[in-house]
Amino acid sequence: MPDVPAAELLIRIQEALKFLNLATYCEGNIPVSQEIDDIWHLWILETKEYAKLCASLEGGEFLHHCSNTYAQCDPAMITAPVNTLEQDVAMLGNYVLNYGPFGTDRIKYWLLADHLVNKCGMTPNQLNEWLISGTTTKGSAPPL
Repeated sequence: MPDVPAAELLIRIQEALKFLNLATYCEGNIPVSQEIDDIWHLWILETKEYAKLCASLEGGEFLHHCSNTYAQCDPAMITAPVNTLEQDVAMLGNYVLNYGPFGTDRIKYWLLADHLVNKCGMTPNQLNEWLISGTTTKGSAPPL
């Protein structure tokens, strides 16, 4: 990724690691941007290092990647189920619980967070407060 400034590349790598560490709890489509998926693809190509990384992450299992591109070519292929809003909110809640509030430079890499801030008008502070309030209520996601 020679066209990406070093500081931005570091952020993408950090967010990819966060996603991969939370991925054991992710069902359905990945909740991160194409930029983070691209980082994941680069790691997968380094098979030995990727296997070691997966073993060190939450769950300790190899994280397989299944591309939706194949399904677009052959509709008979099984595709990942569409995420529910609750699943996507839970991923963001897990992010905040494990890594602290979303930084403004990181929101764009998480699809629902980006949507809430850039399409629905939430401020980053409102997003973080909403997610934090939902994670402090045992067993419930933040209400919409």
